[in-house]
Amino acid sequence: MEYNNGDYSRHYIVQALFRLMENTPFNDIRITDVCIKAGVGRATFYRYFSSKENVIKFYFESKNLEFSRAQRYQPRCKEDYLDIIRDVVTALEENKREIRLLQKAHLEYLYFDFIDRGFEELFANRSDRENLFLAAGYSGAIFNISMRWIRSDCKEDKAQVISAIEQITFGRE
Repeated sequence: MEYNNGDYSRHYIVQALFRLMENTPFNDIRITDVCIKAGVGRATFYRYFSSKENVIKFYFESKNLEFSRAQRYQPRCKEDYLDIIRDVVTALEENKREIRLLQKAHLEYLYFDFIDRGFEELFANRSDRENLFLAAGYSGAIFNISMRWIRSDCKEDKAQVISAIEQITFGRE
């Protein structure tokens, strides 16, 4: 995949914000601080983002795009969905630093909104248009499981997390 300057600028801005969040409270970080850390001008920042929150939203959207591109097939059976659940839990573990920083800044709602929107879109595109309350249930469950696991620094066995999501998705067998 080929990248352009805008892709690099957005990437540097995202990385700069998360690096600053390691030592500075989110509300104390100025756009200027992000720009200096990223090595871009304020005009470049505002070309791509309207706020620091939008930088985080972009982070989730770009991770989702990477994840979607890595999927090899459309899920058709339970085993296919279990593969996706395993991939999601692995991706969550790989991105725990960023999620921990969101927890520290009390910005978990940005992650929840991302998950919730994804399930709403999934259910809205289904031919049977199942109840959107079910989508809300799935997004709430996934959010709470992932927040608990990240809060514990992913100390619980990954298989335990996968099993919990599997039981919520498919019920107990």
